[in-house]
Order: sequence, then structure tokens, then C-alpha cells
Amino acid sequence: MTGLPEDAAMPPSLLPRRRGLLALAGLAAARPAFAQGEFPSRPVRMIVPAAAGAGQDILGRIVAQRLSELWGQPVVVENRFGAGGTIGTDMIAKAPPDGYTIGVVNSSSLAISPALMPNLGYDPMTSFAPLGLGASNDCALAVRSASPFHSVAEVTAAAKARPGQLTWASAGSGTSTHMAGELFRLVAEVDIVHVPYRGSPAALTDTLAGQVDMSFNTINALLPSIRGGQIRALATTGQTRDPLLPDVPSFAEAGYPAYEASGWLGFAGPAGLPPEITTRISASIAQVTASRAFQESMLTAGMRPTSSSAAEFRDYMALEIGRWRDIARRSGARMD
Repeated sequence: MTGLPEDAAMPPSLLPRRRGLLALAGLAAARPAFAQGEFPSRPVRMIVPAAAGAGQDILGRIVAQRLSELWGQPVVVENRFGAGGTIGTDMIAKAPPDGYTIGVVNSSSLAISPALMPNLGYDPMTSFAPLGLGASNDCALAVRSASPFHSVAEVTAAAKARPGQLTWASAGSGTSTHMAGELFRLVAEVDIVHVPYRGSPAALTDTLAGQVDMSFNTINALLPSIRGGQIRALATTGQTRDPLLPDVPSFAEAGYPAYEASGWLGFAGPAGLPPEITTRISASIAQVTASRAFQESMLTAGMRPTSSSAAEFRDYMALEIGRWRDIARRSGARMD
């Protein structure tokens, strides 16, 4: 038993390759640590382009601890956040390509921000050595419990009746929550006003206070308030219902079959990593993400565990970069 996540938890483009993941996980499990004198021979730095407590931070710290145990060397997490995660992501790209600096990357910094900001200072496909996926994280359209809206249809009807008057919060321009809202505007053909915040907690706070009419936010950020009854989720952004909110329809079920806006998180180093180092780090990450303990930790944190090889992650990145570039062009989304 490898403990790999169920197919439903994997990005759609990776489903046909599940058999390869099983083989990779088995290979990694057969080699729990590297021989003395091999990489790593000193501490490894893991850059997290997000604040403490964010999804990237949770994923990074769980994997860093397990890698430390596998490698017999400290893996030290450094939180370098700002500018929608692009500051820390740029640091990953510009680190020496020796394996001693790796980082947590996500759909915002590698697929969405490049679609909105052409002069980032890094290229998502050429500046990095992808190492593997770690988790996916759906968003949800949510309203406070006192809101008159109980469905996506009601939101759409109100937005069409009052164009330009309803407001929606996101965790910031260039984030997955921003583009989840932009995609809704596009497919529903509604005029609602984007209000970007500095992170998910601030967006949630003003949604609870009624300062905005609705919010697109990550499920892991919304989950405590949903369970506490202060927030009502109207729809989730994945292709299917999210297992963490089984009673909440997806946007596809709510009448928008073309809608899909899942976020993802993974690991990468700078371009130019030696192939043997890339293979070793990727195999170790796959071993961690295939474990039942990791999967349980991710689900507890409100994220879905995901695993892949380095090559599979590169292919998936390419698909996502093209998809979000097209969505940004069609929706007219911009950095606010």
C-alpha cells in the first residue's frame, strides 16, 4: 500500500499517470535515506513565499520536517512573502542551482501572476526546476450567514439586476482567489466589483463584517467559519465537489460546466539543478507526499494531498500557464 491520494484528489491532467506515481513512490520508499557523502551534506533552505499559517507555509513545514528526518540534515523554512508571493518565488529562481535552496511554489506565482504581470523577473517555465506537486486547494464563493444569497443563481440574478454594485473580496491581486472571481465574472457575464485584500484572513474578516457582499477564498481559510456557522459557502471551484465540503455544489453543478479554478501547490528549485540532485529531491518529496500521515495532515489543514514526479509537474505547469493566460486575456483581468 503506497498511501497515494485517491484519483479524485489529483489534478485531472495527472490521472492517466497514476501507475507511474505508484512506481515512483515504491522506489522512494525502498530508499529512505541517502548514503553518507551524498546530497545533502549540509542544511537545506526551503523558501516559503507566504506568511506563517498560509497554505504554502503549512505544506512547506510538514514536508521540511519529514525531509529532515529522511536526509539527516536540517531543512530550514524561510518565509519570504509579499507581492502576491512573487518576491519569494523570485528568490527561488535566483538561488544557486546546487539543491541547497528549494521552495514551495503555487498556481498564483507560476501560472496566474505571469498572466497578469509580464515583467516579473522570472519565467515560470525556464527559471525553475520543478520537483513535484504537494497539494491542491479549491476556493469557494462564500457569503456571511446573514446574507440574502443562498445560491450562485441568486448571486447571478442580483448582479444582473444591479450591475457594478455588488462587491467581492479576494486574498489579493494575482492570487488564485482573484482569478476564481474573474472566471466567474467571465462565465456568468456579470459585473461585480473586485476588492483585493492583503491575504485570506483580511478578506474573510470584511466578509464576516458585511463590508463586501461576497468572497472568493480558499477552503482551508473558510472552513473554520463555515463549520462555526458564520459563513455560508455557495459553490466550490473544482471540477467536482470538494471532499471537505461534500454538501456544497461545484460551479459546474450550479450551472457553469466550463468553470474550473482549483489552486495547486508544489516544490521547485532554480533552473540548472543537476539531474541527479533533481531526481533525489523529487523522489524524497514523492515519498513524503505518498505517506498516509502527510495525506491526513493536508486534509486536516483543509487541502487535498497530491503527488507527482518532477516531469509530471512540469507538464502540468505548462497546461496551467496556458490556461490562465487565456482566462486573463478573455476576462480582461488586471492587477488592482
